[in-house]
Amino acid sequence: MKIRTSAYVPGRMVGSMRIKWQDIALTVALLFFGLGGTRFAARLQGAESVDVLAYVLIAVAAAGLLFRSVRPLWTVAVTTVPIVVYLALGYPFGPILMSGVAAMYAVAVYARIELAAACALVYALAILPWWNDTVTSWITWSAGWILLPVAAGVLMKLRRKSAVDVRERAVISERLRLAQEVHDVVGHGLSVIAMQAGVALYVLDKDPAKARASLEAIRDTSKEALDGLRSELDTLRGSAPLTPTITLADVPALATRMREAGLEVSVEVAEVELPDTYQLAVYRIVQESLTNVLRHSSPGVTASVRVYVVRGELVVHVTDTGTPATFTEGHGITGMRSRAEALGGTLEVDGSHGFAVIARIPLPS
Repeated sequence: MKIRTSAYVPGRMVGSMRIKWQDIALTVALLFFGLGGTRFAARLQGAESVDVLAYVLIAVAAAGLLFRSVRPLWTVAVTTVPIVVYLALGYPFGPILMSGVAAMYAVAVYARIELAAACALVYALAILPWWNDTVTSWITWSAGWILLPVAAGVLMKLRRKSAVDVRERAVISERLRLAQEVHDVVGHGLSVIAMQAGVALYVLDKDPAKARASLEAIRDTSKEALDGLRSELDTLRGSAPLTPTITLADVPALATRMREAGLEVSVEVAEVELPDTYQLAVYRIVQESLTNVLRHSSPGVTASVRVYVVRGELVVHVTDTGTPATFTEGHGITGMRSRAEALGGTLEVDGSHGFAVIARIPLPS
């Protein structure tokens, strides 16, 4: 059930007073139950037949439930007052009290818990002067007809809040996943394009064939990055296939693009059957690691990629021959670690001998 709230817009107040069909249905049900059942309740209690005023009070008490989801305090006030007047005039206890039960439940669901507790106490005390039995029976009646509906309303509110929190966490998780995918795809593509563009400018006059090859690499890389970005946008729209298309078999092609961009890479990938999610995670870790080498290393640095299995773990080991240096973890390393941890694994980085990325991911059972 969607709960509408009020919002402030500069220059005007936008309030939500739209009465839901559920509120109307509940009001109609209480109205028919009150009007039709009060006469039988009076007979069972040996009271005289109720008059028109009693039926008017019953109708007003039921009408208060029209506002239960938009103005719960109004509901309590509009319902409680006619119930108290009804009892003060000596009419018999009857179906009108069901409107009070519904009002207590509504204020617990749609208002703060403190307000719900205060309304329950005021309602119980308002009934007490017209109670024709012992205080003990009044306490028992209040527990069943007031406290129990309030408790049920509080539980329903907590349940709804929990469901909303779960949905919000799912949305945030999906946004982070998409942001990481876009970062990896676009970041890698731009790094390769920048490197190839530099090569093309350097050899443009000396070696037109080499410049042409670099421009072709820029074309292919930009097309691949655009395809990857389009795929993530389709996922965001809900129209992309759920099964990723990238596998470990694409790692050699990734290494080839890196060599064309000027980074010499050796690749050793063990043949192991893995779920698609594992293969995509491993590929992205390798891709981001090589992209960082391409982006930050000096000329002449080489890289090595090894993907192998040892003691029930898939190990992804990417190293380079750069000089030792301090580093600060950015979005790339954070994203790689998140991918590994999402599969129950770990990721370590070490800059003491060049730069090394080591991810250990437990093999799926």
